Amino acid sequence: MSCDASQPPCAWGPPPPQPGPLRSPLRFAAAACAATAALVHTLVMEDHFESARYLGVLFALYALVCAGVALLLARRDTRVVWQIAAGSSLLAIAAYAWSRAVGLPQIDDDVGNWAEPLGIVALTAEGTLVALALGALRHWRAEGRLRGHSPVLAGTLALALGLSGTALAAGAPGGEHPARSAAMAGMPGMTADAQGADAHWAATQGAPFHSDGVTRTYYISADPVVWNYAPDGRNDTTGKPFDEVADTYVRSGPGRIGSSYLKCLYRGYTDASFTRLQPHPADEQYLGILGPVIRAEVGDTIKVVFRNTCPFPASVHPHGVFYEKDSEGAPYDDGTSGPDKSDDAVPTGGRHTYVWEVPERAGPGPGDGSSVMWMYHSHTDEVADTYAGLMGPMEITAQGMARPDGGPKDVDREFFELFSVMNENNSPFLHENLRRFAQAPYPNPDDEEFQESNLMHSINGYVFGNQPLVTMRRGERVRWYVMSMGTEVDLHTPHWHGNTVLVSGMRMDTVSLLPASMVVADMVPDDPGTWLFHCHVNDHLIAGMITRYRVLS
Repeated sequence: MSCDASQPPCAWGPPPPQPGPLRSPLRFAAAACAATAALVHTLVMEDHFESARYLGVLFALYALVCAGVALLLARRDTRVVWQIAAGSSLLAIAAYAWSRAVGLPQIDDDVGNWAEPLGIVALTAEGTLVALALGALRHWRAEGRLRGHSPVLAGTLALALGLSGTALAAGAPGGEHPARSAAMAGMPGMTADAQGADAHWAATQGAPFHSDGVTRTYYISADPVVWNYAPDGRNDTTGKPFDEVADTYVRSGPGRIGSSYLKCLYRGYTDASFTRLQPHPADEQYLGILGPVIRAEVGDTIKVVFRNTCPFPASVHPHGVFYEKDSEGAPYDDGTSGPDKSDDAVPTGGRHTYVWEVPERAGPGPGDGSSVMWMYHSHTDEVADTYAGLMGPMEITAQGMARPDGGPKDVDREFFELFSVMNENNSPFLHENLRRFAQAPYPNPDDEEFQESNLMHSINGYVFGNQPLVTMRRGERVRWYVMSMGTEVDLHTPHWHGNTVLVSGMRMDTVSLLPASMVVADMVPDDPGTWLFHCHVNDHLIAGMITRYRVLS
């Protein structure tokens, strides 16, 4: 081949491809794939507008692009159309993978949900479209139109398969978006269909327990401890000495115990020898009377090696997790005997190993974040045991979201807070506390003023701001776990000054607690300073149920 350099354009080799339709025999099948992707994203578009508006907008735009690609491919395919088809489909596949692996902003309930039926249909259509586009572009120099009806028939078959797959996926369990199901169920006059009801109960039950092979072992002992509710000896919220009201609860003297009481507390140890206490870092001193934080991930097994050195039988009863009768820690007529009763009341000097599994139903539900809170406590004589101090928090993290210690990896700081009026009148140590800390003359235990002096309105066992300050930084992802124990007076309303929290999708700065209830509250602090954190029930606040937290800039 010769080239006259004086006559532009001049180039060696085959002539450049001319713009125009490629007339690929694959275009009808590709158009069907694009139409399927458009349909799938249209079906779930409304749900995403409700849960995250930006995502709904992206779904709408992508559905329009797919519909346009389908029409153009069916009428006149060009290199640009094939490139748009491949590029948009690759972006959609990448976004799907990202949403399932780490989550998208404002959307985290898709993490780990790789097998959503509608998602699988969309991925199949998009992956096929990418493959067809690459094949067409590779052979884009080919000229002429494929004769006969084979391409049309292939495209019609692909479209039929896509529509059928979409219909089946939309009706399959898990095919409907949870937000849409919840919204439909809550609308007046609307009832969930049988599949929606099945999906609800399947979510309630959770998946069967499948062990991930991880066993987390905790060595916990119930030990007698002298506990001071006000170790600083002053009202730290005012920075002044205790006033007359505070002295009702913290002053020791004739007929008054004061702020120090003998208690029985759960304490963590390093191994089964129970010779060395688990180190308590400075930033965990605020935990006070609470037992060690038990952390686990869905799929784990928790083993608690328990020792009791207190002068009365005790146990470890968990909330939320799965346990057999020999690991329940509660004595009652349950039809069991022998070894199944050894967990109910571990005697002084005795030991027992509790084994709890962590199935999906023990972890975060559809409306929760990456972790939930449970508690554990002694249930041998529950009232006396808990007033003695035998309580602790438990944190369960969603599968795949846990740090090595079992806590949630998407949380920067977490705090556990117990709001409780600790009624020392019902403690098994009342008479011992009178003997040790009060002065004669000793009062009648039924004296109303004496009983009032022993109602310690505490947060983690601290009154009048004596709890060590919890500290965080502005912009950190902070998770608060708050709980309560006690009786009818233990209706508490923890309130944060300065910042707000998100609880079950609602923004607030005050939450409600009842005995044995637990609330998980997420905060991203934006207001630096030292702030009050207290119960908003008036007489609880006056009696010392108040502390502080600090936000650094």
